[in-house]
Amino acid sequence: RSTLFPYTTLFRSVRTFVNLMDTYEGMKKHDGFTGSYYSTQKVICLHMNLKFMSKRFHDSLAQGIKFMSANEPPYLIHCYWGKDRTGLVCAVIECLMGASADEVVNDYMLSFYNIFGIEKGTGNYDFVADNEIEPFLASMLGVKNIYTVNLAEAAERYLRKIGVSVREIEILRAKLSS
Repeated sequence: RSTLFPYTTLFRSVRTFVNLMDTYEGMKKHDGFTGSYYSTQKVICLHMNLKFMSKRFHDSLAQGIKFMSANEPPYLIHCYWGKDRTGLVCAVIECLMGASADEVVNDYMLSFYNIFGIEKGTGNYDFVADNEIEPFLASMLGVKNIYTVNLAEAAERYLRKIGVSVREIEILRAKLSS
């Protein structure tokens, strides 16, 4: 299984890592972790599951957002493939920062292009967008349609509901917009 550690020279400016997949114990077992740049930075291991509507997922996301708020950017958010957990977490953050539904969907779908070659304008692209990011995000944010609401407000409501404070949201927004 590939790891992030051989590639950390590419991420020398990153100071805060949000590892959605591993536990601390599991991360330390990866070949190359000890002595890596990654091992010397601020890292949180959330061991997040793929059940996007589960309490564990929401609790992990809240913990990750709080960690980002308490630490300095640039941030690197990752899991194993970088398309499911990472894609959805980044989608929520993009919504919080004022991205449009089209921008969020297009960004999420870049992973499917990069990993599987699924191109915009194809039936496969539409299938994934219609059956993954759009309904998952709508369900998480508690809205019927991501194209007809203020996503920034919906994301803030969602993050507050899962335990992120208004102050932590304000701090993260300021850090991400500077």
